[in-house]
Amino acid sequence: MLIKDIAVIVSGTVASVFLKTVRAELDDVGKQEILKNGLYHVTPNESVSAKIISSQHLKPARGAFKNINSYGRASVCFFGGTPGVENYMKNLLKGQSNNPYVHPNLAVTAIKVSPKTKEELVNYKVRALQDNAILYEGYCILPEDEIKSVHLVPDLVREEQTGEPIINKKIGKYDIAFREALESELSDDGKTYIAKDDYLKFMAEEREKLGYIHGNGVIARTYNSIVSVAHVSKIESQMSYENFSLNIPKLVKRKFRQLTTPRLDMPIDEKIHKSINEFDTRKKNPYRSRKFGETVAKFQTQGLKQLSLKDELESLTTSDMGKYFRKKFNQIDKKPIVPKGIHGIDHNNRVATLAMIIAKNEGILENDLDDKTKDILLSAAYYHDIGRRKGPITDNYGPHSKNSARKVKKMDLYYLNGEKYTETDKRMLQAIIEAHEVKDKSMQKICKKYKVPEESINQTIMLMQVIKDADALDRVRLDVNLPTMIQTDLNPNYLRLNTSKQLLNVSYQLENITKKVSFDRILAYKTEEQREGGEIKNPRDQFIDYLKQGVSQTQEIIDKAKKVLTLSRDRFFSRLTSKKLISKMFRKENQLDEEQFEI
Repeated sequence: MLIKDIAVIVSGTVASVFLKTVRAELDDVGKQEILKNGLYHVTPNESVSAKIISSQHLKPARGAFKNINSYGRASVCFFGGTPGVENYMKNLLKGQSNNPYVHPNLAVTAIKVSPKTKEELVNYKVRALQDNAILYEGYCILPEDEIKSVHLVPDLVREEQTGEPIINKKIGKYDIAFREALESELSDDGKTYIAKDDYLKFMAEEREKLGYIHGNGVIARTYNSIVSVAHVSKIESQMSYENFSLNIPKLVKRKFRQLTTPRLDMPIDEKIHKSINEFDTRKKNPYRSRKFGETVAKFQTQGLKQLSLKDELESLTTSDMGKYFRKKFNQIDKKPIVPKGIHGIDHNNRVATLAMIIAKNEGILENDLDDKTKDILLSAAYYHDIGRRKGPITDNYGPHSKNSARKVKKMDLYYLNGEKYTETDKRMLQAIIEAHEVKDKSMQKICKKYKVPEESINQTIMLMQVIKDADALDRVRLDVNLPTMIQTDLNPNYLRLNTSKQLLNVSYQLENITKKVSFDRILAYKTEEQREGGEIKNPRDQFIDYLKQGVSQTQEIIDKAKKVLTLSRDRFFSRLTSKKLISKMFRKENQLDEEQFEI
């Protein structure tokens, strides 16, 4: 092998490794392809596949060099659809035993993942500039009804109807790709399959062209291993060039479009819905933590599926409980609550929301005919941290639950109907607040301390558990997620109630949307059906409707246009782009002169 060949291989490999570190968001086309064709994760054998299906999760690369092996961050690697032979070799080659050019009767065991909605793909990335491999950072949880074990075999790409090979117009000859094998094609051990003669003939010719030799001796294996390295390096360089040339213009164009597209005000419900579906794990991805990922997988194996924030919000806000929550939120005296910070009002809002969802799903509020249980629960959520002392650096100075309970005792508390809290209910509230910082075994002792009536102790302890779990779930606000350090403050093992264990994803999504939308608007969240029935459209859509309806008065149209332009903000080019957009609509719909209005 010439020195210049070695130089080409080394430089190509270095460039390829760099490009593998670049990860892009999946676009709608990529998501549709995955929904149609599925994801495939190749495994060493059937026993490993069975273990993965049983555990319902996939682990990322492990060991001291896990980030290097995963080209940046520890990830699980998938093929989008069944892989081409070159892409398979390039990503998974572990010696000549896995090389289909050396062993054309190769059969591969794989896990097929069949996501059902685009929302499930929000945390997946793609190596768009290198090989289009699909990546999931951290522990990938696999829903039981979306995974199965399959065998993949290499074959000529064929017509579905006739089974005849198809000429690849790009390369001017037959092409090879993996496909799912039929059971009748496989050997008893599933390691080989009965390949068709035209495929075997084509592979023999290709093998000879590439320089592979026959035989299974030491010399043949060594020589073929060297040829494999050269072959894969050539594939790496070629695919790097092709994918970079194809995808870099798309990525740049998409980024430019994001920067220049006007951000018109959208209805709040639509904004919440969008925030839920586009939750970004780049800043906080708890599944990068081994302990967190394995715990969630254990919960799922036990049948505790993660709930949907969209479903839970809709269920809460459209119910009588949601109506009560909205009114109580307005009644709560917020003066004792810290307005900002990690223990501020946003934290209390989330704890209250999570507490209501937990209590609703656990059936704790079913017999709450006088609404007093709801009132006590919400008051505990809002006042559990008011006893925190301001330290020299943070507001997390020393134990505070007893101090919070003492402050609540001095407060004049009223139910939503205007009646003053009974002494018994106030003692229950104090007990719940003090218990949120202590160990579970102290709950009975605290109930006795506050002289909670015997008939109310079980209910009080249940509410204690709800508040403790809701408070623990909002530890997501403290997570640190950096390339060099991962700290997931939410420990799922400390949660008590089954519903709480199903709200791990919900807690991260809830924290995300409370940063973008005011809480009173979150409490007024409407279902899609409600939005379709009486939704007020955003200004841009209203304006387009005016054009379509053919409004006769020119001045009215101009006023609407100015309103749209005024509301177009937050981006450097938004006003210019909006003006061009509206001018175009004027000319198209009404043949108006764009100079008729000035911005």
